[in-house]
Amino acid sequence: MTSDSDRPPIAEPAPTEEVRHGFHETLNDLQNGLVTMASLVAENVALAGEAMRDRRLDLIDTVRNADLDVNRMYAELEALTFETLARQQPVARDLRFLVATTRMLYELERSGDLAVNCVNMLERQHGFPGVPRLMSTLDRLVEASVRVFRMAIDAIAEMDETSGPRLDEADDEVDDIVSLFYTEIGRAAENIGLETAIAMSRVGRFMERIADHAVNIAENITYIVTAEFPDDTHAALRDET
Repeated sequence: MTSDSDRPPIAEPAPTEEVRHGFHETLNDLQNGLVTMASLVAENVALAGEAMRDRRLDLIDTVRNADLDVNRMYAELEALTFETLARQQPVARDLRFLVATTRMLYELERSGDLAVNCVNMLERQHGFPGVPRLMSTLDRLVEASVRVFRMAIDAIAEMDETSGPRLDEADDEVDDIVSLFYTEIGRAAENIGLETAIAMSRVGRFMERIADHAVNIAENITYIVTAEFPDDTHAALRDET
């Protein structure tokens, strides 16, 4: 008589074509959701920039309310990602996509928070002073950060594994403008006051981090497609700052 321990394991039934199709539809939904969420963040960062540049205090609540949609999408997409991981037990690229999605969702959600942080600084100062060179540099900084972020959106949509180095190069431009922005703050500090100078310096840091999050997103795309990050050391150093 054969004991239970001697019997070969019962093979799991192969997934049906319908199950496989449903799984890949879910992956497509997640990818589209990432693109939509990232687009909302980019629009909100640009709106925060407009509020700061034009002293549009009336836009502050608009930016905050838009971030509520970003947070809602974050919760929904994160839940779907973890549910898919638990139910489907994916492997290879599909597994990398789901794991990277959890990371990218964080990058997007945090970027949305940073846009809100910018208008919070604006509100506390009742608008930033209209020093021409200072505000012109801030406008350049917002445009550059949004440009890098939109490049990240394209990387998600196209699953472009070559986007990491391009975004890294574009992020260098953001870093250069941030340095110039700090210089302009220093030049204007006596006229705008210490508190305002500190608030605007923090805005510079927020914009710099938004661009950094975009680069991290692109590097996660490279990981999904190639199973490797383009520059693990660079990414680690950036995340620690």
